[in-house]
Amino acid sequence: MGTYASFYGMEESWFEAKGAAYTSLEIARQGELWRKLLGILGEKKDEISSFMGRMGDLRNLRVILTGAGSSAYVGEVAALINGKTAKIRCEPIATTDIVSSPRSVLFADIPTLMVSFARSGNSPESVCALQYARSIVKDLWELAIVCDGDSALAKLSGESSKSMVLAMPGESNDKGFAMTSSVTCMNLACYAFFNIDKLADIGRDIGFIAGFIEKEGLKFTEIARSWAEKDYERLIIIGSGCCKGLAREAALKSMELSAGEVNTNYESSMGFRHGPKAVIKDNTLTVHFISPDPLCAKYDIDLLKEIGNQRKGNKIITLSTAPLPVEADESIIIPKAGGNADSEFFFGICALVFCQLLAMFKSMQLGLTADNPVPGGEITRVVSGVTLYPLE
Repeated sequence: MGTYASFYGMEESWFEAKGAAYTSLEIARQGELWRKLLGILGEKKDEISSFMGRMGDLRNLRVILTGAGSSAYVGEVAALINGKTAKIRCEPIATTDIVSSPRSVLFADIPTLMVSFARSGNSPESVCALQYARSIVKDLWELAIVCDGDSALAKLSGESSKSMVLAMPGESNDKGFAMTSSVTCMNLACYAFFNIDKLADIGRDIGFIAGFIEKEGLKFTEIARSWAEKDYERLIIIGSGCCKGLAREAALKSMELSAGEVNTNYESSMGFRHGPKAVIKDNTLTVHFISPDPLCAKYDIDLLKEIGNQRKGNKIITLSTAPLPVEADESIIIPKAGGNADSEFFFGICALVFCQLLAMFKSMQLGLTADNPVPGGEITRVVSGVTLYPLE
């Protein structure tokens, strides 16, 4: 049985006719790519450990996680989950902020590890941010987590004796407009890098979520396609802890693939009460990532109860690892079984895949082509037309 039949229960030709051939394949084969990534990590384990050893105690380094767009959101996720698991203080700072105001965020006398995330590795900000860092920071270490090992960013980083390039499986360099498999692979790679001593456990977790997503593809497809047919015009994704960054990425997918027709946003459960909650109208769909972390979950469920009690025409979808004490319009369970896959990080990766599907099917419902939802070229797969200026 092929990928399309097993994951979607549909023919590849159906997606091709709707201009979603790349996007649909890149979502469906993520489990396969995660397993390939695990093989790469196994081969690179000694090199990663050696590089970590050369840097010394990471608690003595400033760790910047950087990228643009979805790649920047990978850094947001990594900062929180690696702070929790590896006990490393990380700062997510987008390349777009580094390039536009480098001396606000880069400091000469602070030893720094810059971790750069990139799908193509050829966007102008990716290269420029690293060049600025080299010009300003006296003691700079570099890690490039890229989907194209031959990209401009990978080549530039490879020039330094204090750098490492970690290339994802080649297929993760998505050909579709929106980043899907690239995002999940880079998230998993960064988590594994900073927790490399636990690679055996991480491997079991990756194997579990890969199997779960492949097994649940048909169910996720049915639910996502059904909801995409509904007339919501506002979509809010809510998550706490590291799931906040994943919620931001999930919201961007629907914004991109609907060409802005669906007004999307994201927040944490606590943050949503402080003003953003005003966005809820009858045509609003909220998607709640209910964290498996016991403390986060309390806040997630409190907000869910509040929105449920005040509900009028707005709709609610929940994703959680167990049944919830609140009735929603759709409840999706991502089970705890397998390794440590009930952690918020692995749960959030699975929840993100569902949101990728929702975004793709909504794009189709709107009559757009998910592989190129903005055919006029106002937004492109790799940002172009950016003028870069020399560092004064």
